[in-house]
Amino acid sequence: MAFGTIYAYQNNPRARVAQTVANYEGLELEWVETNPFAPNKSGFPEGYLQKYPLGLVPAFEKDGLELTESIAIANVAGYNNKAGLLGANKEDAARIQQWTLWANINLLPSLGAWFAPLLGRKPYTKAGAEQAKTALYKETDYLENYLKTRTYLVGDRISVADIFVASALTRGFEFVLDAEFREKNVNLTRFWKTIVHQPEFFKVLNNVEPVAVEKVIDPVQPKKEEKKPKSAPAPKPKAAKDEEEEPVEAAPKAKHPCEALGPAKSFPLDEFKRQYSNNETDVALKWLDANFDPQEYSLWKAEYKYPDELTQVFMSSNLITGFHSRLEGSRKYVFGSTGVYGENNNSKIVGVYMIRGSGCLRRRPDYESYSFTPLDFKAPADREFVEGCWAWTNEVDGLKYADGKVMK
Repeated sequence: MAFGTIYAYQNNPRARVAQTVANYEGLELEWVETNPFAPNKSGFPEGYLQKYPLGLVPAFEKDGLELTESIAIANVAGYNNKAGLLGANKEDAARIQQWTLWANINLLPSLGAWFAPLLGRKPYTKAGAEQAKTALYKETDYLENYLKTRTYLVGDRISVADIFVASALTRGFEFVLDAEFREKNVNLTRFWKTIVHQPEFFKVLNNVEPVAVEKVIDPVQPKKEEKKPKSAPAPKPKAAKDEEEEPVEAAPKAKHPCEALGPAKSFPLDEFKRQYSNNETDVALKWLDANFDPQEYSLWKAEYKYPDELTQVFMSSNLITGFHSRLEGSRKYVFGSTGVYGENNNSKIVGVYMIRGSGCLRRRPDYESYSFTPLDFKAPADREFVEGCWAWTNEVDGLKYADGKVMK
């Protein structure tokens, strides 16, 4: 029987804390997918905004108790304190509260101010990015110095404080705390790795190794268009040869996050796309068997999180088209096929993507509407699933392939 119900989306760092605490306490939480970033508030369960008008996520319910703040939710989950996460005495409890408040009020907002524009959630400006970095480095410098002589934040064992701080840092390591940062902040990095690899925490990450970005590539701020003058200016006199102006260099194009990885060394994705386009899928997969390099590319199952909202098959297929359109800048790093399985008013969207690097999908506005599960191409069951998705022969929960789109 579930201890209580938590409303959140899977990558929510604050909800991750409550789930980890529950794991330590041996409690089961019922998880209801709730995504405030879904379009037109479609990610909220029915009645959610009536109970929680501010739309705060996560939320928690138990026996008539309704909470929205993650610190309060974590304290309820750890109330019995069997694992000692809330401290051994009042002094430790106060220190733990200090760190949880710092993580929520200082650290996480500073991280979010930097990586939110990279996800398309806020407009990007160079000045805003520099301001976010400055604010963040002030917080991380404080944490780096504090951890020089400590393994944990409070006492000599893990506490809720460690879980809150490590959870906030996980999103940072995914998007902005790159290799250069990690080299300069060895104590902070060591602390993060220690906490996220605790079994109770690692389970919340679905036992998938957390991502650490190698290099941050900020978007290029678009230049404002100059207003055309009402009347054409007088023609400029032609300069003499020795007075001619040097040609003006064109503004640099925005860099793609995967460009930092450099050219692929062993696996030619374009060749596989030709194999897929010109041959039967089983022939293309045999070529992939012989050439796939898991060090450069990874395979992911993608599933739309809100099948209850899907109605007409053609409309669901259009959702896939929109997702692929917004992936256009990543085309040379991605291959995939996603299908609509089922019929009108009873369908699911499921597909498989082969991608290079970690930024191709995560930086797209649609990313939060899909769940992504890593696949092992050498595992027979995963290999069969990949071929079925790409050959359009799979069935998903008894639903047959109806329509779909290929990204190549």
